[in-house]
Amino acid sequence: MLCGHPGTRLLYVTPELCATEHFRRQLLVVHKQGQLIRIAIDEAHCISQWGHDFRPAYKELSWLRKNLINPPVPITAVTATATPRVRSDIIDILGLDVTRLKLFNTPSARPNIHYEVRYLEDFADDYSGAEDSQLSNILKWLRAIRTRREARLGAEEVAQLPPLSGIVYVGTRALAEHLAARLSSDETISAVPYHAGLEAENRSRIQERWKAPHPVQPSAEGKKPPTFSIIVATNAFGMGIDNPNVRFVVHWTPPSSFESFVQESGRAGRDGCAAASIVYYGLPERDRVQKFIYRDTEHHRRNGLENREAKLESFGKVIRYCESITRCRHELIKEFFGDFELEELGSQLPPSTPAPAGSTSPCDFACDFCKEGRGGLSKRRSKMASETEMSLLYADFG
Repeated sequence: MLCGHPGTRLLYVTPELCATEHFRRQLLVVHKQGQLIRIAIDEAHCISQWGHDFRPAYKELSWLRKNLINPPVPITAVTATATPRVRSDIIDILGLDVTRLKLFNTPSARPNIHYEVRYLEDFADDYSGAEDSQLSNILKWLRAIRTRREARLGAEEVAQLPPLSGIVYVGTRALAEHLAARLSSDETISAVPYHAGLEAENRSRIQERWKAPHPVQPSAEGKKPPTFSIIVATNAFGMGIDNPNVRFVVHWTPPSSFESFVQESGRAGRDGCAAASIVYYGLPERDRVQKFIYRDTEHHRRNGLENREAKLESFGKVIRYCESITRCRHELIKEFFGDFELEELGSQLPPSTPAPAGSTSPCDFACDFCKEGRGGLSKRRSKMASETEMSLLYADFG
């Protein structure tokens, strides 16, 4: 994003356009006329090959610092997913002056989000469909939320409230379609699929309807308004989404990178109210994602566009996060994302709020470890389908 002089205009361009000679000549003219006052680079993690969405054109943005001089133009780099290595790359590649650099950050682990990992006892051998026990688990959870609301507010008052908004991230388009249909079979849930295979007009309609205030009057068929409004989406759903009222984000399978997990789970609770992040985790899903990373990076590696080591390292953090039963989830996220390093460097925002006095929980019981303890997590994880069961299943398939 390039910002023009007050009274002129804001100019939004892609990094690919910034790399063209024609655009650069025009930009130098604007700068010479004193009309270029700031450059802001969004999704700056794409600059680094260690970022989860590296794009070669972003590296060419180093041209800006080298050529927009006399006077130098201030540069702002913005991202929600920058680990220490990525932050270092952003600073080095853009040629930012570390002696004049100002850091603004918010905690990667949001204090109002309850983080939880649910270990799968069974698994679907066909990833285009939802495993019955996993579907039963999420429906039981949603019904419990509705029951608690009705107990607190009364059934009639709950019926007059707008639906609770949520996102369920899945790995394939087929699963998005399948799971949305199965969730919608419950009369309290309105679920719609969202993926890149839908027409652009349809995707825009779904987004606008999901973000808009929901009507609370009964439908024409006389049914009660739904309690939940859910988008079942692939990772095509996310860029530019800013719905402050999302109450939960569910990862149906482990996300392929830790940066994606933090970014996607962080779409919950942007209004500062309580929200939930749930990851369903099992060994077959873990192995499937790893195989996808190998296959995908092998395809792109020949074109020099991907960094397999970076992607596997990031997914390794997802595995450690999900399999951990000994530490607070908030602390894990802060460690993996380098938040502690930022606090040591100092930024223009205060550090995250400590737990209330007398609390034994680092996050005030806003994660499954601090709520259940090591014993509770160990008991749940022990029921997860084992490597032996997986081997027997795959042997049966021949």
